Amino acid sequence: MNDKTKSDEEKVDILFYWWHLLDCSGQVSLALNDNDARLMKTKDKGQKYQKFSYNVQLGTDTKSKFICGVNVVQNPTDHYQIPALMNQILVNLNLKPKKISADSIYLRLANLEYLDNLGISALIPTSQQNRKNSGNLPDSPFAIDYFVFDEYKNVFICPNNEELTLDGAYDAPQEKGGGNKIKLVYSNHMACNNCKDKKKCCKAKHRTITRYVHEATYKVERLMSTKDGINDYKLRSKTVEAHNGTFKRVYYYDFIPLIGLKRIQNLMFTIVVSYNMIRLFNLIKENEMDLFSVINAIRYISSY
Repeated sequence: MNDKTKSDEEKVDILFYWWHLLDCSGQVSLALNDNDARLMKTKDKGQKYQKFSYNVQLGTDTKSKFICGVNVVQNPTDHYQIPALMNQILVNLNLKPKKISADSIYLRLANLEYLDNLGISALIPTSQQNRKNSGNLPDSPFAIDYFVFDEYKNVFICPNNEELTLDGAYDAPQEKGGGNKIKLVYSNHMACNNCKDKKKCCKAKHRTITRYVHEATYKVERLMSTKDGINDYKLRSKTVEAHNGTFKRVYYYDFIPLIGLKRIQNLMFTIVVSYNMIRLFNLIKENEMDLFSVINAIRYISSY
């Protein structure tokens, strides 16, 4: 705005342009050098802070460790990114995986129904399942994690062995991407009124537990409560999580001076190709395979 070579009209046009970009972004601020970037919460070396950035999604094969898809978006949250990434993976592989695993944040109806329609099993734990499987349970003995749900009786059993029964069922607000869950409310007024641990358990007159149910989420919760589901999900930490660290430590993609969504997308495609090539040659070396046979096989496959 201090540029004396520009007229007042030109400066007003610039302000209106930036106001339009800010309004479309849905945020309160934008980076002057890259209006495609969005303010996001990032974590590096144990420190959390906000900076203008992009959201990178990776899809990795558990066995081969190959990256099958990469998606760069402006949305600060991961909630609804599975369909876009999976569409890319399906095109790249030309086949459909039997199951995928993802963080709890992806446990959204839009994602689950998309995968269910494709016949792909979703290994996505609830926050409570995640804490239990990682051994990171709350210190309070009256946290929701210690209330056991009896599926057959449709009750929650509290740490003092009292049953919280169903009080009512309501339609929950519609989720983004479509779909409604049913909101179930459980309580036991009499047991809470006579409980010696009432003040430790809740601040209200009685303890209430809310459960949101849907056929798609129910199917995933059941799968993630099985031994096979838990063991398959544990493999995730050795694949996807490792790549994020590799890209930061080896490729320094956080510090490459490129701007613009399209350029960042192309950068990530280049990094993924580079990574996959290194991984391919490592597999050839590990399995003592003949390089020319592998190259001929790749040429044969790519001819179709």
